[in-house]
Amino acid sequence: MTILVTGSAGFIGADVAEALLSTGAAIVGVDNHNDNYDPALKEGRLKKLLRHDNYSHQRIDIFR
Repeated sequence: MTILVTGSAGFIGADVAEALLSTGAAIVGVDNHNDNYDPALKEGRLKKLLRHDNYSHQRIDIFR
């Protein structure tokens, strides 16, 4: 099963993606990487998620 997680580089989205990855699900993560808070935090979370073979990431804004 492939699941779309929006805001996957954010605090909640990254935790949700990690939990789903631990079940064996394939995840497509989407995040616009805005600067509402320190972008380095999002980059750190993304780096951790990208270690999983069944995680792919799209840096896009779904509202534009």
